[in-house]
Amino acid sequence: MKANFQVDVKKCIGCGMCLNVCPGNMMGGDVLKMQDGHPIMVDENNYSWRGCWRCQHCLAVCPKGAISIFDINPEDVSSKPSNNIKEDLPKLMKFRRSCRAYKKDDVPEEIIDELISAVSAVPTGGNNYGLEFTVVSSRKAMGEIYRLYKEENGLSLFDENQDDYSELRIYDAPHLFIAHKELGDRFKDGGISEINFATAYFKLVANAYGLGTIISTYSAELLTKSKAIRDYLHIPENHRVFNVVGFGYPQYPYQRGVKKNKKTYKIK
Repeated sequence: MKANFQVDVKKCIGCGMCLNVCPGNMMGGDVLKMQDGHPIMVDENNYSWRGCWRCQHCLAVCPKGAISIFDINPEDVSSKPSNNIKEDLPKLMKFRRSCRAYKKDDVPEEIIDELISAVSAVPTGGNNYGLEFTVVSSRKAMGEIYRLYKEENGLSLFDENQDDYSELRIYDAPHLFIAHKELGDRFKDGGISEINFATAYFKLVANAYGLGTIISTYSAELLTKSKAIRDYLHIPENHRVFNVVGFGYPQYPYQRGVKKNKKTYKIK
């Protein structure tokens, strides 16, 4: 894949900020350099520690929106959040609750797509592209999961008359979000962190959309030990799953956050 690094020379002011934030340059590589007053990419096929990390830092930092890369233009990406974020984000984190009662309504596909687009920006070690997501986006698909489990194990995971998925420890959430990745021997702990980061990011952004969420480690074990369910969810056999997020519209919306204190050490 060629980076297709492009610069609008009419907008570029030659500030060199893109060179300064480039991880490949920081690692001692020769990725971006100035030529005729604007940046160029030396080797658009070099993806290594001293090459392009595919992070798009160059596009993100440019003060004039002069840089495009991987056929992504400045107008294709989100702008900087407003100053309200410093008040709203801490409030959201304190407001977040685990939801154990959901409405029957499915979350619209376009909203789910927006959630996934946001979570796709989750940090990964070395801007690694191995992290994958599976989303169960309808109650119909949830029903198929339970059918597969019953067929394989000869028993039902839930009360079919009540449509209650409580035995899966996601209660009656109509949707699932699952982050998964292959964990090699090298940087294994980093891969585990990436999965957990994605889970936390999804839970937070879903709450920002007014959705309820519940994290379950038990359901991750229950789902992934079944080959039929793994195949249905497009989770490769060599991928690890640690958490499953159930989500949907809460039956009982919360009105305020709570206050929790954690033991904290301040080193001065």
